[in-house]
Amino acid sequence: MADSAPTTRDRLLEAARELFTTLGYHATTTPILAKRAGVAEGTIYRHFPSKKALLNAAYQDCQRWGTAAIRDIVLAGGKGAGDRLGALGRLWLEHAESDPARVRLLLGWRMSKELDESSRVAANELRLGLEQLVAAGKQEGSVRAGVVELWTSVWLALVGFAAERVATREWGPTHPHALATLDAAWEAIAWRPITTAPPAPAPAVPTLPVES
Repeated sequence: MADSAPTTRDRLLEAARELFTTLGYHATTTPILAKRAGVAEGTIYRHFPSKKALLNAAYQDCQRWGTAAIRDIVLAGGKGAGDRLGALGRLWLEHAESDPARVRLLLGWRMSKELDESSRVAANELRLGLEQLVAAGKQEGSVRAGVVELWTSVWLALVGFAAERVATREWGPTHPHALATLDAAWEAIAWRPITTAPPAPAPAVPTLPVES
């Protein structure tokens, strides 16, 4: 069955994602939003009470989308933390190419003062889902000892870096640099045995010739 056509609300959310992550939140006026969505300006207010409410609706939609991706990967089962995080990273890079605004709002939004409580809850759910993946890796022995929140932040920072490069078309999702960054994200948190170098042999003591 074919997908249904996007609703007016869907078009407004898409316009919000694209404009807020490129033009910027403050520079994006409601007339600009309406024009991008192909609706009259007054139509915005029939769906959202304000521009800020539209931002928060778009942000929550992206966070829930990201959380659903984590849940789907966990439910697939049968893989270790490294495989699961790798699959999640590759999925987000693919979407960074096909829907860069969504991934930017998912991973790169920095204007926290504009977010309401529901948006903070949605972001926290995404974060908790990632932390559970990392904690499971720590439990299975594939993630290094230490603070789960720290390793989650490290992984996210590197994946976010790669996603932004893909979103700007500097890299493709399968570009060697993109894949190397995903590998680096895992290597940064993966457990490795601590090895110590064998002690250096003692220098030979020269012997003096024996006088006859």
